[in-house]
Order: sequence, then structure tokens, then C-alpha cells
Amino acid sequence: MTTTSRNRTIAACLILVAAICAGLAVFYFTQDTTFLASAPARIQIKHGLLFAALAVVALIGANIVWRRRVTA
Repeated sequence: MTTTSRNRTIAACLILVAAICAGLAVFYFTQDTTFLASAPARIQIKHGLLFAALAVVALIGANIVWRRRVTA
């Protein structure tokens, strides 16, 4: 496996992680839940913001890895 294809694989995995985090952010912003929360059932704004931020960080990481050029 070449370094370029390895970088593209890592970028694809980061995009998948971003999609999952974005889905969880939407879930927490729209549903009354106690899933992964120790509070009563309500919309979990902090959890939604956390997963939204993680999605953005994962996308930034994917962009960096995708554009990385190998100099040998």
C-alpha cells in the first residue's frame, strides 16, 4: 500500500467519523433523551455541541490528510 493510498484511507475514515458525529449531534439537538446522559430526558445541548465540534474537527483532519503530499 502506497503512502498516498494510506492517506486517502485515513481521510475516508475521518469522513465516516464526521458523518457519525454529525448524526449524533442532530439526534441530541432534536430528541428528548437520556442516552449517554445522566440528566432527565430532555434535549442535550452540550452533547449536541460536542458532537458537532467533533464532526468539524474530523473534517478538518480529513482535509489535511487528503492534501498531504509525500516527499521522499
